[in-house]
Amino acid sequence: MADSSSNFADIAASLLNKLSGGVELSCAFDQVELQVPNAQNPNAPAATWKLNGSVRIRTRGEQPSAPQLPASPSEPGA
Repeated sequence: MADSSSNFADIAASLLNKLSGGVELSCAFDQVELQVPNAQNPNAPAATWKLNGSVRIRTRGEQPSAPQLPASPSEPGA
């Protein structure tokens, strides 16, 4: 299994890099709980992050000509 934390970070950085030119990204969360492992101590219990609310990212500037999102590997059963 690939290291999902670095994959998520790479995808998030790439997405934020592509968001320019008056683009808006909105995410709403309703009682979402994430179990986040401790990278420094894999034997430690995972932290629980609770998300309720929304996140909105807006950008200003010129629209990029042809934004390309990174290709994601197909997942079994998808």
